[in-house]
Amino acid sequence: MKQKLNNITTWLKLLKSKTSLVLLIIILMASTAMIVTNYYTIKILSAARAYINGESQYSKGQKDASAYLINYIYLQKEADYVAFEKNINIPIGDHIARVALSIKHNNKEAVKGLLQGKNHPKDIENIIWLFNTFRQLPMFKKVIATWASGDIMVKDLYLLGLKSRQQIQSGKISSAEKLSMIMAINNISQQLTVKEEDFSNTLGTISRDINIYLFIADVLVTLIIVVSSYSFAGIMIRNLSESNRKIIEQNDDLQAINAGLDKFVFNITHDLRSPLVALIGLIDLIDEETELTQIKSYTLLMKRSLEKQDQFINEMLVFIKSKHTGFIKKHCSLTAIINDVLTQNHCKNDGREVRFYKELELDEIESDALKLQVILNNLVSNAIKYSDIKKDDQWVRVKTYLADKEAIIEVEDNGVGIRKNDQERIFDKFYLSGINKRSSGLGLYLVKDAVKQMNGSINVKSEEGLYSRFTISIPC
Repeated sequence: MKQKLNNITTWLKLLKSKTSLVLLIIILMASTAMIVTNYYTIKILSAARAYINGESQYSKGQKDASAYLINYIYLQKEADYVAFEKNINIPIGDHIARVALSIKHNNKEAVKGLLQGKNHPKDIENIIWLFNTFRQLPMFKKVIATWASGDIMVKDLYLLGLKSRQQIQSGKISSAEKLSMIMAINNISQQLTVKEEDFSNTLGTISRDINIYLFIADVLVTLIIVVSSYSFAGIMIRNLSESNRKIIEQNDDLQAINAGLDKFVFNITHDLRSPLVALIGLIDLIDEETELTQIKSYTLLMKRSLEKQDQFINEMLVFIKSKHTGFIKKHCSLTAIINDVLTQNHCKNDGREVRFYKELELDEIESDALKLQVILNNLVSNAIKYSDIKKDDQWVRVKTYLADKEAIIEVEDNGVGIRKNDQERIFDKFYLSGINKRSSGLGLYLVKDAVKQMNGSINVKSEEGLYSRFTISIPC
């Protein structure tokens, strides 16, 4: 019997060991897949940007060439014709590149054509890669076809230039012929403008579709990593529980890891509730609204709120990472951040609309935009959450100004207020005041943590039943 129990124990240990190894391999493979996916996401978006930039050069060259050719026909100045040739060579260079890639399969010749088309040298590799990789996709074939039809019109414009030069040099061009040529140039230019817009729009659609697919892949890989990580952590914890000595040695590390995971989960769940509450409020508005145009505006707000949720998931990953990388200081717009937060939190409270007021004297600053987003989103959502439904006019005011070389941000509301004995503890992690029935106790803790990382300060003034005002001071 004892031997049988030993065999079972040994078998269970072996199974745990194999399971742990499998989970670890899954995590490594998923992490690798995420790195590769993100790499190609950046590469594709960079290439799409390069194509759109190239199209702008193509369009500018064609339009400038048309303008110079018209001037040449009118004024017959040689300098105008030289300028025409210089500018028409830009779209011709792109034509050479397209032919080299689609027909000749000659990358070297394509590089020369793209350089002639004034594409940035650092973008050329990505342009060629995107063309060769996605050339068989139906949507990309449409892009190439649009490009090719535009090239035909550019050729017509070039031939028209040669014809006008021959006639002008021979002195055999009448006023009627001049007018006919100018009308032909304008007609070609208008048709090319349509083709250029179609090219950019189609490429933009492709980029957005690819971006969505890659984002879905990122989400799936992230879920695999999270599930595998939790499973792996569970097995390791059970293994550690078999030895008291190992538990004691690794207890501190595990607590730190678990605290990080908890904070990540709570950050997501807490801040994603704000747009969900906004959606509920918008649904209430739609239920009461009969005007179709107004309903459409509400659905647009709902769409934006969902987009903000999607964006926030990625931003929270950056926020957790910033705990280790420190204060990421860059140029940002307070007005844009505040407008995004107010749009995201637009809703009614128990059927009554909460009105927003803005007094924005300060806009452009050097600071951490992500942390400012976290701070304002929590403060505004709290102001709405604890607005006073007994009051006919419920409002939230956001104010910005500069004082003593510090950026000041105030968020004030006329809600239920904060009790005096709660004001000193509301920034503590998991602290819940007597009236706080709808919170996890993390929102203001995250606000204080973000302000601290930016070397700023935050204070609160409030009178129960009257108002609450949070004031943030951030060094510029």
